[in-house]
Amino acid sequence: MSNKMSKKERILRYCIFALFILYIIILLRITLFKQASMYNLFAAIGASERIISIIPFKSIFDMISSDISLMRILENVLGNIIIFIPFGLLLPIILKKEYKNIVLCGIIFSAFIEIIQFIFGLGSTDIDDLLLNTIGVIIGYLLFITIKNKAKSNLSFLVSVIVFVFISGSITLGILFVNNTDLFLISPKETTVENRELVQDFIDTPNYLSGKFVEVKDTVLTVEKSIQNATEQREFLDIEITSESRIYVCYDKIDYFFNTISGEHQRYEQISYSDFLSNESEAFSKDNNVVIWSLDGKKVDSLIVIEWVE
Repeated sequence: MSNKMSKKERILRYCIFALFILYIIILLRITLFKQASMYNLFAAIGASERIISIIPFKSIFDMISSDISLMRILENVLGNIIIFIPFGLLLPIILKKEYKNIVLCGIIFSAFIEIIQFIFGLGSTDIDDLLLNTIGVIIGYLLFITIKNKAKSNLSFLVSVIVFVFISGSITLGILFVNNTDLFLISPKETTVENRELVQDFIDTPNYLSGKFVEVKDTVLTVEKSIQNATEQREFLDIEITSESRIYVCYDKIDYFFNTISGEHQRYEQISYSDFLSNESEAFSKDNNVVIWSLDGKKVDSLIVIEWVE
């Protein structure tokens, strides 16, 4: 009977080891490659500016004093704690080490992630993340002790850990799937374009200006320039539109899978100069996005108005 139980325990330990490997893969996906799609993971390398913060809790206080919502702050703080709870829960079973060694392993692994983020430009390196991750490891180890003390046997302990990890992990992955669907996409979004031949000669060349359509007065088009980062000021630019300007409307319909773009359908249509000036085409309105191509920066050579279709 004991041999049979021993065999069951070995199988359960293998399951826990497999769960831990899967957990590490998901953890690295979330911490190191969250800015890239599954099908192009290494595109994230160098995508972020290298930022390092070594003052404890400075980042958290900065978020609190800024306009960032409370939900976003809690998401950052609790997220950094929660993702390391399985580390403190599962690792003691695999390594059979005591509290100090498990916490030390958690600190080393978290520090490893922060260093890799800085070296490869995969995200900001923050002492707060290290501290919060360590809290998560400690909570995980306390769960390990609690479950072990309440279990009637080693077998029931292993079963309890697996069930707990499976249920809590499924809930966490479900939340991530709904709110961060792009983490799970395994193929690029499909973009279907109709009438691309209308804009083929310039659409792939660098544009002069992009932003929001404000108004057309006489022959002057006013555009609110797109802001690329938080340091840029709101700016309105004027550019002349002539009878030689080519004007198009791009009807853009986006398909969403939860909160992530899964597909896009674009259709181009050319409109006349007179219809654009009078806005009789009813193809666009204020605040539509526009993209402008201009060789001299004074008059419009080509213009695309983006019309979002429901």
